[in-house]
Amino acid sequence: MTQNIIKPVFSMRPETSLLRNNQNFFFPEFTKNIACGVSVFVRLSRIGRCIYKKFAKRYYEEVGIAICFTAIDILQNLQAEHQPADVARCFDFSLSVSPKTVLINEINRNNIDVQLNINGEISQKYNTSQLHFDIDEIISSISQYISFKIGDIILIGLSDTKQIKTGYKLQAYLNDIKMLDFEIE
Repeated sequence: MTQNIIKPVFSMRPETSLLRNNQNFFFPEFTKNIACGVSVFVRLSRIGRCIYKKFAKRYYEEVGIAICFTAIDILQNLQAEHQPADVARCFDFSLSVSPKTVLINEINRNNIDVQLNINGEISQKYNTSQLHFDIDEIISSISQYISFKIGDIILIGLSDTKQIKTGYKLQAYLNDIKMLDFEIE
């Protein structure tokens, strides 16, 4: 009998999807329905490939927060046609990354609180200890398929998505430290 082995699932985004420095997110004209989710990210500090889990911690020194935007109406159309979801997730400025990061040796890498506030109210909250895979497992798994370069970021534990609208204010926290604060225009 074959045993199912669960591995981390990952997707990639081009550099043009990065929204930096707390810039406001501009609602794209090609969609009527945008949702967002919050995630921790690690920034890689070494080049690497086929990394064993026990060595993965050597490949990153800092973590931050990201808010990932998805065009839900486009995603639903693509899924109905059994097409890849890249267009719905990888469009320009669809990934807001915090301008500041926290050194990983200053926190517990497997016990990070993550929170997204929309219009001042808690919308999403989780702790990385609740995830199926820890940071080192994710890095090790992905590195079996993709070579890493310095500066690459890996999202860890994307939360459920929440619909947003023009005029909303988003704030994201890592262990009660405000990492992102911007508006939807």
